Order: sequence, then structure tokens, then C-alpha cells
Amino acid sequence: MTGRYHEAHASGMRHHGGVETELMTSPEGTEAPSPSAAPPPPTATPPTPADLAWAAAITALKGTVIALAADAFLNSNSPRYHGKGMRFRAVGYAGGLLVAPVAWRLRGRKEPYPRALDLAITIPLLVDAGGNATGMYRRAHMDDLIHFLDGAIVSSVVGALATPRVRTSWEAAGAGAMAGGALAGIWEIGEWIGLKVGAKGMDLSYDDTMIDLVETMSGALLGAAITLLRHPRRLRQVPGRPSDPVVVSTHDTA
Repeated sequence: MTGRYHEAHASGMRHHGGVETELMTSPEGTEAPSPSAAPPPPTATPPTPADLAWAAAITALKGTVIALAADAFLNSNSPRYHGKGMRFRAVGYAGGLLVAPVAWRLRGRKEPYPRALDLAITIPLLVDAGGNATGMYRRAHMDDLIHFLDGAIVSSVVGALATPRVRTSWEAAGAGAMAGGALAGIWEIGEWIGLKVGAKGMDLSYDDTMIDLVETMSGALLGAAITLLRHPRRLRQVPGRPSDPVVVSTHDTA
């Protein structure tokens, strides 16, 4: 028993410098290393000029938002910020900048960093912070225009991100429109919370809230239309199963 055990043990192990290494015998009789060996680490690739441009743009925009948020927080009693609840808004600006990186981190960083989504969140924050800092919101109808543009920007960017991940442009446009509508609701809820926690002079009313919602959601519909027109050949495709008779196959649209 003992001799047979040692022979079997020696056939599966080989000594290398006093360390036993497990070997496997291939069908041809040659010894191959165990498949349990760790794969070599991936080779890092240098960033491309496009990567550097994206990083520079995101850094510059976020840095500007942070500077404007600090100004709003420290000078909230300034006449240009009167009635805007700027300290509460400044905290919201900083929190909004963290949405994309935190979400990417929580998902395990398995996909490339969502740069376009990060910009889609940062730009409306920059527009709002800059508009309040420069007094643009106090000019006639500028508030209405900014709400509309915010909805259009978010909807079109989300639609562009969704397009390669869904079957049809209609689904991507729907995702963009819903994102714009969600932005409208979240924004108005944030203003209401600011009013409840003590922000003075915001002059919020039911009519003002509804007008802001309509303007932002109208912009979201424009962004959805842009998503649809970005790939006009896909407009003949509609959501559904390939076996459904109303669905046009990709072979028919070629």
C-alpha cells in the first residue's frame, strides 16, 4: 500500500527546489500545467487624446460648479441670491456631481466610466449655478428657457446612451423622455424641501411649480425627438418580439 501510494503521488507531483508542483498529463502523455494557474494581469493602455479631452472637460465643468457652489454657500445673503435658498442649492450641486461616479463605483466599475452621463448631470447644475450667480434668472423668461434647455440636454444625452443598448430608437427616446421627466420632478421636490427647511423668499406657488414641470418636460420631448432623428433608418422598427407581425425585421430595413 505504501509503495503504491508513493508511486501515485510521485506521478502527480514534481519537486522543484523543494516545492511540490501539481502537474496534469495530457492525452499525448506530455505534462501540462494545472488550469488553476492565475492568468497574467491585463496590460494597461495609455489614454488616447479623446480620453484626455473628456477628462479635461469633465474636470473643468465640475471645478466650475464647485466654485459656484462655494460662492453661493458663502454669499447666500447677497442680493443676487435673495430668495433662492442658495445654501441648500449649494449642497445639492455638490451632491449632484457625485451621482455618476458613485453609481459607477457601486456597479463594480465593470463598464467604462459613464462620461456622457456625468456631463448630462453636470451641465444642468452648471447652468443653474451660473444663472443664479450672474442674475440671469431675474431677467424676463430666462428661467423658463433654462428649464426647457435642462430637460432637452438630459433627455438627448440619456437617449444617446440608451440607443446602442436597446432594439429600437423608440425605446431610447422613451428612456430619454422619462429621464427628463424625472429631472423635472426631482428638481421641484428639491425646491419644496428647501422651502420647508427654512429657505426664505423663494416665492414658490402651485402655478410656478406646474409651469416649471411643463417647461422641463417639453424640453425632454425635444430631446426624445432628437434621439429618434439621430438614426432615421431605425424608425421603422418598433418594440416587440421578432415573431410579432407588426415588427419589421432588420433584414427588411437593410
